[in-house]
Amino acid sequence: MLPMKWHVVVALMIGVVALIIYAGENAAISNGKTLKLVHIIFRHGIRTPADTYPNDPYINDDLYPVGWGQITNEGKQQLYEHGKYLRNRYGAFLGDHYTPSEYYVQTTDVDRTKVSAQCINAGLWPPNAAQKWGALDWQPIPSYSEPLNQDDLLLVRRPCPKYHKELQRVINTTEISNRLRASQTLFADLTKHTGKRVKDFEDVQDIFTTLMSEEAFGLKLPPWTAEFYPKRMLNATVFSYVLNAYNNNLNRLKGGVLVKKLIADWTAATSGGKRKASLFIGHDSTIVNLLSALQIWEPQLPGFAINVLFELSHNGTRDEYGVEIFLRNSTNVWDEPHRLTIPGCETFCPLPKLIELTKEVVPDDWDEECKIADAGYIPPTLRGP
Repeated sequence: MLPMKWHVVVALMIGVVALIIYAGENAAISNGKTLKLVHIIFRHGIRTPADTYPNDPYINDDLYPVGWGQITNEGKQQLYEHGKYLRNRYGAFLGDHYTPSEYYVQTTDVDRTKVSAQCINAGLWPPNAAQKWGALDWQPIPSYSEPLNQDDLLLVRRPCPKYHKELQRVINTTEISNRLRASQTLFADLTKHTGKRVKDFEDVQDIFTTLMSEEAFGLKLPPWTAEFYPKRMLNATVFSYVLNAYNNNLNRLKGGVLVKKLIADWTAATSGGKRKASLFIGHDSTIVNLLSALQIWEPQLPGFAINVLFELSHNGTRDEYGVEIFLRNSTNVWDEPHRLTIPGCETFCPLPKLIELTKEVVPDDWDEECKIADAGYIPPTLRGP
């Protein structure tokens, strides 16, 4: 065999280096698609109860060691594992060096969402050699939030009279009135057992979530709950989420706000934006309202740490950008996510088509659209989170 010329060796080495660099910058290449931007949207992790009811045997408990409405130790571990899952799924795309301009985190202004972000980031962003600052295999990652009464993205709690007027109109329709009437026995039974006046589906959801949180924390539920929780209360609880996002008028003023943000981010990414991923941590309603606005919410119980992955990719074969959506609502962190398809689109939904399909639920000017003619109208007091 003839000896290889030195310049050929150099050329081959340069080619290999260039290929490695290219692969690093375009690490998530599959079926001709190159990943460009990821949105990771979570409900907070397993928590202690945030609310109670008059006959709750734990109403005066301090819920040691974490307190009311806080992420449990089990929840912290699960969220950390979620971060490791995300590192496994997106590590090649994100790289191992945390760069603030490439990764953004926003939560609601609530302890449990902020702690959830910290736990996820601990699993997702272990420091590399250059960023390791001590013995801990951890680095601080900043997150941002808006005051609850000004939240206009993840909870959308700023006053919106038109939303509440429309929701009340829906509740007064024959269909919902009949459903409420058929649930009166359940409401009366729960009122008797809890000491709390239960008058609608959201009241049932509140009690259901309290019982679920107490059970997750290892507390023994009172005997009366065996007849009601979870089975007899489940349908009413699931429907409470459906009701709050019942039509496009409601979706436009709730989940449509986050859809608008996603579209803006995707559009920026197609124009050379540097951000690679955004992590948003909200609540059960954050997930339900968003997916309802996209017409892809299948009525179910949104579990703790339920999350949605939005992946914007460029299809080199077709020279177009598109979005794929994945839902993860399993207690097993490593279960494969469930692929979702927006009605009228493919699983890889071309961005222009997605924008066209969602135009009915994306507000042009949310503040203006929230206004009503009755200047004296006072929206009801918001619950939670």
